[in-house]
Amino acid sequence: MVRKNKNSYGGLRVLVVLIVLLTGAALLAPLIAPNDPNETNLTMALLGPSARYPLGTDALGRCMLSRILYGARVSVFSSIAIIAIVLVIGTMVGMLAGYAGGVADRILSKLITLMQAFPKLILAIAIAGILGAGIRSAIIALCLVEWADYARISRNLCRQIRQKTFIKAARLCNASHGQIIVRHLLPNIFPVLIIQASLGIAAMIMEVAALSYLGVGVSPPTAEWGAMINAGRDYMQTRIQLILIPGAAIFTAAALFELLGEKLRDRLSR
Repeated sequence: MVRKNKNSYGGLRVLVVLIVLLTGAALLAPLIAPNDPNETNLTMALLGPSARYPLGTDALGRCMLSRILYGARVSVFSSIAIIAIVLVIGTMVGMLAGYAGGVADRILSKLITLMQAFPKLILAIAIAGILGAGIRSAIIALCLVEWADYARISRNLCRQIRQKTFIKAARLCNASHGQIIVRHLLPNIFPVLIIQASLGIAAMIMEVAALSYLGVGVSPPTAEWGAMINAGRDYMQTRIQLILIPGAAIFTAAALFELLGEKLRDRLSR
């Protein structure tokens, strides 16, 4: 049992280190990128790896490694920002519904159910299309469709916890609703929400990439992994690396956050 715990801690540390390296590379992209990610040079188009271009160049002669590093800033940080926003909004709505009960719960729970009834990605594409292409539109669209999952989780947890003895004891001690929510409800539901958020970042990285691939995410020439796959699809037969490189970046980033969520669930569920 001790050995299992040590292995679990070790795996968690490795994941944290890898995620720090990923986010650090994104933050330091202007310093470590070997070239300007948007500089085009048709004479250098579709080159293989070299000292100047470690991952080669795309159809416009832009450095693939530089675009991958700059693309991480958009793909990873926008995903983290979206999850942070929907976590706050969803938690507030869900706690209000679950703690208040009555009419407020019925109205908010129907709203949550209605939002979850729509296919999220299709709804996000429609909203982003109405707002116009751009990463800001993609972030707004995804925030509008993703908050309901966190609201449902926090609502269900609050409905369970509000019946506990310590909540009744707090009420008997004349604790205010705000004190009960902050001191008793939120600390008890927060670990579950953090696990869900970590798993959500993994899914969000792929959804941000999907919107950009479909043309309703970032605007050219902004570097983003999904947009890079879209730009390389015409060269699938001759330069498959134009798709494999950003695809591997999406897979790696999503896998790291997914595994982190799994490790956190294992640790916090004990």
